[in-house]
Amino acid sequence: MHPFKFVLAVLVSVILASCGGGGSDLPTKPQFAAQVTFGDSLSDIGSYRVSTLESLLSGLGLGTNLGQFSINAAPGIPVNWTELTAASLGLPAPCAAATGGFGTARNFHPGCFGYAQGGARVTDGAAVATGGVFTGAMLEPVVVQIANHLAASGNVFSGNELVLVMAGANDVFAQTDSVGPGFPAASAVAAVQTAASELAVAVKTQIIANGARFVVVANVPYIAGTPRITSMADPVARAAAADLAETLVTAFNTRLAAELPESANVLNVDAYAVSKDQILNPARFLLTNVTDTACDLTTPFPNPLGSSLLCNASNLKPGLSPEVHYLFADNIHPTPYGHSLFAQFVMQLMTVKGWF
Repeated sequence: MHPFKFVLAVLVSVILASCGGGGSDLPTKPQFAAQVTFGDSLSDIGSYRVSTLESLLSGLGLGTNLGQFSINAAPGIPVNWTELTAASLGLPAPCAAATGGFGTARNFHPGCFGYAQGGARVTDGAAVATGGVFTGAMLEPVVVQIANHLAASGNVFSGNELVLVMAGANDVFAQTDSVGPGFPAASAVAAVQTAASELAVAVKTQIIANGARFVVVANVPYIAGTPRITSMADPVARAAAADLAETLVTAFNTRLAAELPESANVLNVDAYAVSKDQILNPARFLLTNVTDTACDLTTPFPNPLGSSLLCNASNLKPGLSPEVHYLFADNIHPTPYGHSLFAQFVMQLMTVKGWF
């Protein structure tokens, strides 16, 4: 059995077991007609699968399997957690609602509802250049992603979609990079709290108020435990960076939980807690490495961007395969196995809530 098909089989079996056999006394489960996703690179299923990057990869002899922030695979093989949830629900494989960036004009794809884009923040974002061309990543914030979906759907959600929302990490990164002379940590805390409030408002006023009934909201994962921080050579700088990341992630997650509590329409997913547990207790999750990156991120070859966006089977570290049980593909993004762990966690919570 193909490793990714095995992941799906295990995911379904775990969920069925947790259902207790499906007795007639169980409440009726919702039948989802679609899955709609808003967020950043952790949920991006191919917004940057564009000709300019494909040409770059092809020129380096790495093929054209790219566009996701993980270990990219051939078409049809699920990589991202949102692809696995869709498969578990019996829905068609999700597709990117818009593609563009890196010198390629933005193109909308009707019928595709994967709006998450790598680099996206909650409300701050890049402006579109002349002709709709982004010179780099599109960086359309979550509030714009939601607006784009409403514009394409007649300003309503039908009520039978599963809506997935995961954002805030890039707001944390932006603030950690800004802290310094003239911008104290307290200002960064206030900024991420504002972003969390804005996300809560968007979910309540733009998603739920427009008809969505099943909204999964994931908070910011355990950034202090990612290679972005743990690989820093200077122990003093590493400790300071970890402390700042913990402060900002906690500030964002606490504010989001307070302003968007669990409800009949909202399922809160503690991505922070489960990702920290994976790092502290890897054997429990069959993880073999939670500190190193599976992708070879050296530049200029074999990875010109130093990102898993351009990572596939051709430029992994020696001896590794796409099915490796490393947690991290690059300095912040999970491998497909890491994504499968998160998908399983989400589906278990949906089962407990009666949504699956």
